[in-house]
Amino acid sequence: MGLRNRHQYEEHFSFFVTTTCYNWMPFIQQSNTFSIIENTLQFVSEKFHTKILAYVIMPNHIHLILHFTKTNHLSAFMRDFKKFTSVEIKKRLNKNISPKIWMDRFDDVYIRDKSHLEVKLAYIHHNPLQEKWNLSSTPEKYLFSSASYYYLGEHSSQLKTTHYLDIF
Repeated sequence: MGLRNRHQYEEHFSFFVTTTCYNWMPFIQQSNTFSIIENTLQFVSEKFHTKILAYVIMPNHIHLILHFTKTNHLSAFMRDFKKFTSVEIKKRLNKNISPKIWMDRFDDVYIRDKSHLEVKLAYIHHNPLQEKWNLSSTPEKYLFSSASYYYLGEHSSQLKTTHYLDIF
């Protein structure tokens, strides 16, 4: 996975991150591994002292807002996440599929300030509502997102989300 100048952001601790399934295939949906994705995110967030401020798990990609509390370990976080979930998704699909589950790279943007975070937060929570997806009628009804935490004050999964106002 190429770093694409990530060394420039070693002093930053909050990021908007997107990772996508190989060739945009809906491997997450096909393998019904939403809970595995959530559990793995929980594990790697604890391992790397990371707060998950927001997330959405879509059929073929994931958006996250992450905050590293000690050291920026973004590349290692994503490496471990993708490595474990690749194995588990392949097991679930239990058939001859693409040798890859995830694209080699991931995209990240460091969060400059609270207003920048709020723009990304709204994007994440409204992603399932886009016409091309049409996965939910409202953000908080989509189960694989932190929207219910922000809109209703309740978690829709076991994935622990930290409110961004606790950080910003």
